[in-house]
Amino acid sequence: MPISIKNCNTHNLKNLSLEIPFNKITCFSGPSGSGKSSLVFHTLANESKRRFLNSLPSSMNFFDRVPQSAEVESIEPVLPVWILPQNNPIVGSRLNLMDQLELTMDVAQLYFEPFSNLCPLHGAVLEDGGALFKENVKDLIENESDVLHFLIDRDIYSEKISGLPVRSYDQQDSKVREYVGEDQYWEIFRIKGSKVSGLEKKLSDFPFLKELSSVLYVQNQSSGDGKFIRLKDEDVCLECLDEGVKAPRSVDELIPFNGVGACTPCKGYGSVLEYSKGKMVKYPSLSIEDGAISVLSYSKFSTYFPVFLKELKRAKISTKKPFSEVEDGVWPILLEGKGAFPGVLEMLSWLEEKRYKRSVRIYLRGLQVEKRCSSCDGTRVSPIASRYDSLREQLPTYGEILKYTIEELLLELHDLTVKGKSVILNRALAKLELAVEMGLGQYRLSAKLKELETNEYQKSLLVRYLSYKGSGSLFVLDEPSLGLNLEEQKVLVKYLKKLSSGNTIVLVDHSKFVQSKSDLVVEMGPGAGHMGGEISYIGKFKKSKAKSFDLETPPKAKGKVSLKGVTFGDFKIKKVEIPRGTISTVSSYLESFSKKVMSDVVANDLYLKHFDEKLNYDTDYTVKSYNKYEEFDDIIVYKTNVDRASGRSTVGTMLGLSPHVRKYFANLPVSKNLGLKDGHFSPNSELGKCSICEGKGIRQIDMQFMEDVSFPCDECDGKKLNKFYANLSDGRITVHEAYNTPLGELFESLPTTPKIRRILEFLKMMNLDYLTLDRTLPSLSGGERLRVKFLNTLQKNIENSLLIFTSLSYGLSEVELVKVRELMIGLCGKGNTIILIDNHPIFKDFDVIDIELTD
Repeated sequence: MPISIKNCNTHNLKNLSLEIPFNKITCFSGPSGSGKSSLVFHTLANESKRRFLNSLPSSMNFFDRVPQSAEVESIEPVLPVWILPQNNPIVGSRLNLMDQLELTMDVAQLYFEPFSNLCPLHGAVLEDGGALFKENVKDLIENESDVLHFLIDRDIYSEKISGLPVRSYDQQDSKVREYVGEDQYWEIFRIKGSKVSGLEKKLSDFPFLKELSSVLYVQNQSSGDGKFIRLKDEDVCLECLDEGVKAPRSVDELIPFNGVGACTPCKGYGSVLEYSKGKMVKYPSLSIEDGAISVLSYSKFSTYFPVFLKELKRAKISTKKPFSEVEDGVWPILLEGKGAFPGVLEMLSWLEEKRYKRSVRIYLRGLQVEKRCSSCDGTRVSPIASRYDSLREQLPTYGEILKYTIEELLLELHDLTVKGKSVILNRALAKLELAVEMGLGQYRLSAKLKELETNEYQKSLLVRYLSYKGSGSLFVLDEPSLGLNLEEQKVLVKYLKKLSSGNTIVLVDHSKFVQSKSDLVVEMGPGAGHMGGEISYIGKFKKSKAKSFDLETPPKAKGKVSLKGVTFGDFKIKKVEIPRGTISTVSSYLESFSKKVMSDVVANDLYLKHFDEKLNYDTDYTVKSYNKYEEFDDIIVYKTNVDRASGRSTVGTMLGLSPHVRKYFANLPVSKNLGLKDGHFSPNSELGKCSICEGKGIRQIDMQFMEDVSFPCDECDGKKLNKFYANLSDGRITVHEAYNTPLGELFESLPTTPKIRRILEFLKMMNLDYLTLDRTLPSLSGGERLRVKFLNTLQKNIENSLLIFTSLSYGLSEVELVKVRELMIGLCGKGNTIILIDNHPIFKDFDVIDIELTD
């Protein structure tokens, strides 16, 4: 029985119906914007997720967003769904690659051994609880002739021992005396100091003592010294006792997600936030009087700036010299204070008390940088957990293994045998082997998920999905071949075939290889936007003649800019050479590392040299020298990843076209006569938006314990604007029609400016002129949104600048990438230097910047 989708009209889909076979791989292809995402993600995946979340109690789905219902007549049956997004949604610092691969608990369980007779910290043989008791008793012995009295609580004595004792303990005089019934502690036996070696045998005559973990009072009759000692019913390590530590007694103590297993300084994050010198003093080349110390310009601290200047003058430190020249004398006073100046650390502590205010939290975080925790070295676990070494003959300590790369861990576990843990070991090995095959071998287990590039994050999530052992689920994957070479794509297909035995797989992918290995191919089209939304072809993959593109050759480099002696985190790079006036891709052992070097080091340092400030202050690095210093008009890092967008964000607002249209209608004679302004034609303005739906075009009814109901606003007919303003016309087109007319057609009749013409030219070149001003960003496909965001960055005229792009090929077909390539080459023609962090084959003829690490 297949998954049947009937009469789907989501976004640009045109009453589309189809059947997706069970336990098969179905691949959707077609131009970006043709309706692939609308059908696969906004309909099938979202509707499956929505119905699943709605079946849960509200307490369980509180932390997940329930998708809006899709415009579809029916989907039957609806399966539990797993979704692979085309972005990295992780923003928190706690999760790392080990968590993503679900290895954290597996490795902890592999190490944890609750029944060993050896101490997991020292390897010493565990002693009986009586041994610990005896060691504590020895501390009371001064001479072998000393007599030691052992007493217990009278209630326990009365319950467990028949008869009365000979002696008891007088708490007022703190001494053992002849038996008095009112005393709280009664004697059970006494021994001489010379007989302490037989104490454990003596204790065994009273087995209830251990069973109850009883506390005994022990007193030396000669010296009068005494103390309470607990007789533990457990084995102990004497070396742990000497050191004052306690080995983990449960697997939870090896996990960083709780208070007992987490590193205390970093709270299990593996990193800590520290106040940054670079963020407090953003302009070290300026003098203190000219504003070098940015932290003192904060409104709540600015009143202390004159006081600070006075203290510096008293210390005979110049306030007119650049901060960098007087830093050694100024910095201690700035931090710790002097005289009437309290110091920045003290002032920040005042703010810490008001962290409940959002503005204060944002400001404090803006002064901090994230650094690896020095206590746990990024492993996230406590020092005691790091030392755990139950497999000392076979593996390093638990803390050391957490610092390994995926490949190193695989080599360690490959030939390992641990009695009773073969299931855990085999499960971990299967994931590690798949991760290595998918190209993740060089990544550290402690790598933060939020720092991974999109394709790296997708690979890690794919390893998790492809290791799934269940059945009856639906997997919806967006571009799973993203960033994979042909060999890795073969691995992907091999595991997808395994997964499809019992599960249904639906994917969107432009890779011809992945399409050829799918059981069913659905091609959407024939065009994009309103020209798409239909099924152009459905059936087995049709091998067609490969399209040959006449690719424009990028311009030759005009020299190189070289950065030498780059130090970045734990890495040392001898030299980074950037070809000038052309396009270059970046080659290093990890794509996320390439991005960090180019964005956080190269761009940052060049920006500092040009404009006396950094693009960001979150990264510590040093650059020893330049072989040739080049002047750039601007240095820009473009983040082209597909981010979330609000429902009010539209193509027109992002590209800056909507303001131009609003101004055009506001300047009409009829508008002037009525006194209308630009805001009267904006759904985001109090002047123009519909008062009932508040400019959303839809009304939403809160159904309390049921799913909310949405329908078009009956006041504005879904036009978002006040109906009167929406229907104003220039004689050819109304305001509402202008917002919903393809851009390529709209501006044929509207006046334009050079900026508008440039944007329209780019839209046509990128095959996006079918979009409308009112098209919301969430409704765009990944490829459409990426290109719109890319064009948004090119609105101004850019010349003689350094431009850094990442992940430009994501979600785009080769035809669309040819357009992107032409656009970049056109930018080089204006004297720009482009660095592209993207490994798509269509960019393989560009220059390559090799980043080679040195020891």
